[in-house]
Amino acid sequence: MTSVLLLTNDLAVSSRVAGAASAVGASLEVVRTPDELMARAAGRPIILDLESPGVDPRSLAPQLRSLQPPPSAIVAFAPHVRGESIAAARESGCDEVLSRGRFFAELVEILHRLAK
Repeated sequence: MTSVLLLTNDLAVSSRVAGAASAVGASLEVVRTPDELMARAAGRPIILDLESPGVDPRSLAPQLRSLQPPPSAIVAFAPHVRGESIAAARESGCDEVLSRGRFFAELVEILHRLAK
């Protein structure tokens, strides 16, 4: 099973995603900075918390796509009131971009899909 990489600084988010990953038997690694993410992302599925400090999807998604091998998938999420961040993530090449509410509502399915 593939290890999913989560970029977030929010302990509540990391705890919730870790609990769901454990429940579905998925492996999860949490990183706190874009630099840590870039160092570990090659060939792995990525979840981006767009509220994390230093995350600009306009530059981060293309940088991730340039890795060899590129991440197998990039899923991003942000509060629905962050329409600009959500639009930027979609335009920048993230595979899936969700509101925070939808992300958590579909978290188990997302982790199943990413950890295959």
